[in-house]
Amino acid sequence: MYFNYTSRSLFRGGQRTLLAVFCVAVGVMAIVALQLVGLMINNAFTGNVRDANGGDIAIRSQQSFSQDDLKHFEALKKDGTITDYTPVITTQASTGGQASKRQTFSIRVIDAAHYPAATVTPPTFTSPSRGNLADLVKDNGIVVTQPFIDQYKMKLGDHFDITIGSGFSGSGRLTVKTGRVIHARIAGIVTETGVLAQSGSVVLLAVNDYKAADPKAAITYDTVDVTAEQAKIDSAVKKIQQQFPIATTQTAADVLKQQQTVIDNIRKFLEIAGLLALLIGGVGIVNTMQVLLSRRRTEIAMLKTTGYRRFDLYLLFGLEAGLLGLLGGIIGALAATGISYLVRNLVEQNFGLNVPFVFDWFTILGGVMIGVATALIFGLLPIVQAANIRPLNVIRELPEGRRVGSLLLTGLLLIVLSVLFCVLSIVILNGDIRLGAISVYGIFIFLGLLSLFLSLLILLISRLPVPERFSFWHLLLVVVVAAVAYGLYRVQAPYGLLFLGFALLGLLIMFVPRSMKATAKMALRNLGRQRARTTTTMLALFVGIFTIGLILALGQNLRTQVNEVISHTLNYNVYAITSNDDSKKLHDLLPRIPGLGAYQQRDLASTVPAAIKGQPVQIYLNGSKTQKVRRQLTSFLNGVEGYDVGNNQLPSLNFLEIKAGRNLTSNDAGTNNVLVRSSLTQLEGVKLAVGDKITLIGVDQASSKTVTIVGFYDSKTLGANLEPILGTVDTVKALSPAGLAQTAFYMKIDPARLNSAVDLIGQTVPKAFLLNLASLTDFINQLLNDILLTLTTIASLTLLAGLIIIANAVALAMLERRRELGILKSVGYTSRTILSEVMLENGLVGGLGALVAMSLASLITWILGQQVFGANFTVDTPTVLGLVLGSVVLSMLIAICVAWGAVRVRPLEVLRYE
Repeated sequence: MYFNYTSRSLFRGGQRTLLAVFCVAVGVMAIVALQLVGLMINNAFTGNVRDANGGDIAIRSQQSFSQDDLKHFEALKKDGTITDYTPVITTQASTGGQASKRQTFSIRVIDAAHYPAATVTPPTFTSPSRGNLADLVKDNGIVVTQPFIDQYKMKLGDHFDITIGSGFSGSGRLTVKTGRVIHARIAGIVTETGVLAQSGSVVLLAVNDYKAADPKAAITYDTVDVTAEQAKIDSAVKKIQQQFPIATTQTAADVLKQQQTVIDNIRKFLEIAGLLALLIGGVGIVNTMQVLLSRRRTEIAMLKTTGYRRFDLYLLFGLEAGLLGLLGGIIGALAATGISYLVRNLVEQNFGLNVPFVFDWFTILGGVMIGVATALIFGLLPIVQAANIRPLNVIRELPEGRRVGSLLLTGLLLIVLSVLFCVLSIVILNGDIRLGAISVYGIFIFLGLLSLFLSLLILLISRLPVPERFSFWHLLLVVVVAAVAYGLYRVQAPYGLLFLGFALLGLLIMFVPRSMKATAKMALRNLGRQRARTTTTMLALFVGIFTIGLILALGQNLRTQVNEVISHTLNYNVYAITSNDDSKKLHDLLPRIPGLGAYQQRDLASTVPAAIKGQPVQIYLNGSKTQKVRRQLTSFLNGVEGYDVGNNQLPSLNFLEIKAGRNLTSNDAGTNNVLVRSSLTQLEGVKLAVGDKITLIGVDQASSKTVTIVGFYDSKTLGANLEPILGTVDTVKALSPAGLAQTAFYMKIDPARLNSAVDLIGQTVPKAFLLNLASLTDFINQLLNDILLTLTTIASLTLLAGLIIIANAVALAMLERRRELGILKSVGYTSRTILSEVMLENGLVGGLGALVAMSLASLITWILGQQVFGANFTVDTPTVLGLVLGSVVLSMLIAICVAWGAVRVRPLEVLRYE
């Protein structure tokens, strides 16, 4: 009987039942889809972290490993400290062609017979299907990842030139490497799996082929991948750091810990975004159950008079709510699979990640249970209220009234509802009690305060006058609104335009036909008759519009801010790093470069610190309490940039600010005086001062020089220097090994002639490392667009839930006004007139909700700009007008779709049976 009663009640509910199911489904869809995406990202980054790290330990050093250094790893292997190792050269390369159109990729120079290290998973070949690195990576044959194939539109067997320029390694640090050009052939294609997980466009090249391109240059490695037994990893790390104090060691456990923290934060963000949609869906359940049960007051009274107890009604209606949740949970969980696939593809494409699709049954089934729990939690309030109906009041058609006991019960139920939803949120957030409580009650408090404001706003709007004829007082009101619109336009143009639109509508209403005035008046008054439901509908729409508006506003302002910083602080727009003979070729080319307005030429030397203040650097590195201090100490002392101070080439105070000491002068010619970063004066355990000495070692580990600090500086602009230590050309030459001298050319080229200039440079010195900063703005804009697109897509799930609530509210309103609609039609109103009133009413709801959301988004954007970014952030007019007017149109369209059949009710049928 219980099952038959509840199932048939749902079936008779028709459209109302369907909308209630959708309310649950959209919330479950959002939470499950985002949980699945979070799970996919987690698996992609933590499932094969050891392989992606290259082994149990990855050792990277600013001072490259020589063949003699590798003997230390061989000794560790022989004594059993490590099980295997493989050295790797990581650097940047390009496909050649026109320099202005070059795209760079990462290249790994390996010994294919020993790469990857033992027990590390090799990449999976797609072509040939049973490929082997040792067989394919030789004789200029290379193996590339699938993203490389997709990016450059190549195929197996293609031949092309790889240009490995002087300058930066794959990790982005400046290293001394002579340029090479290799005539390569694609011998194999692999997926981003195993040792190449999350690697992007990567080329694997044999070390013998790399050496053959420049036989005279010594081979040094910047990375060594090591495997070891689990129990011996810590011991191996300690021995390696003792031998190579400048090197950084990264264990698989370290990577897992770092990535897990980031991934956990991403998953929590996604889950909280899903909780918002789930909360909005729960509000729809409350509305639907209240209307459905209030329509059955007589039925409930009859059940109670025939002996059904309050507990029986709880079971009946609880089962009904549970079935709603079950249906919504199933539909939402199934839809979530498709949505998660789309979001995962979006993340893959926008951020260049390899995120394998995961179909997790536990998460899917958990979504169904979340649907049931949500329906029961949010159905609790209307169920208890319906079960407390007094049969005598129903039979005598007496109002229930709002007794003190009833109000207390409602308040208690709301508290219980909040606690139950908080518990559900904590379960969804993997037991994070603090985050769950803060998220739920923070949202409840915010939405409660916002509800009070919206309720007052609705009351005010619902009482706006609709004059039957010309009215001086109404005209005065229009003038006041127009004056407010003008004032707002001077401060915030989009809101001024919206208020001007309100003023024009107020003026226009005095001159339209009486039938249209009646329609407008009915729409306004209907807003105030169901203030609680109207407020709830506006809140549901508010959340989605506010989130999307804030994301778009911040994104647009950040893009503008970054572009302005780049345009005002970049002193040069092209950087070229050359070595040996290429430096002279580029220097001779400078007079012929089209559009070249200014340039500077400085010598560079890659270095590492050996001693600070007369003490071995190991003392400072071992004494460093945090990895952050260790990284800063090594990165700020890892290279010298030489100025020809004897010819008055000095560090420009337009680009640098001397914080302590003095700048370099022409008197420093022939000395080893230097400037270093000012942060070293505050670095824990170091705290350098003017006059302190630092001993630096060159990349060949033989050249050394002790330099004296004469000043500390901070950069005022971007790209002022490539190396952190600023010294003289004499110091750089002393630290540059024979045959490995490097020169940096800073060039300011007319943007209109930039491509032709860069192409000429690329043709003259193809081995040079070219950095075209003119494309930096495009790259940043594209990155921000990708982030905005991803976040907006996630926020759209919340907006979808809000639109479902609007549809639900319209359907419930049509159900409650059934008798009203019949009376209106019997006195001459047409279906079109009634539909236009419904459209206007819901258009006002959508417009007001969006206007409040965008107003708050604008305020928060301005506050963040002032307090966080130190800039004047605003929301542009198209964004505000687009979201507000778009909400109006969407609300009207939804109202048309839902109310289309309801307004065509036959008056006689309504009046006879209602």
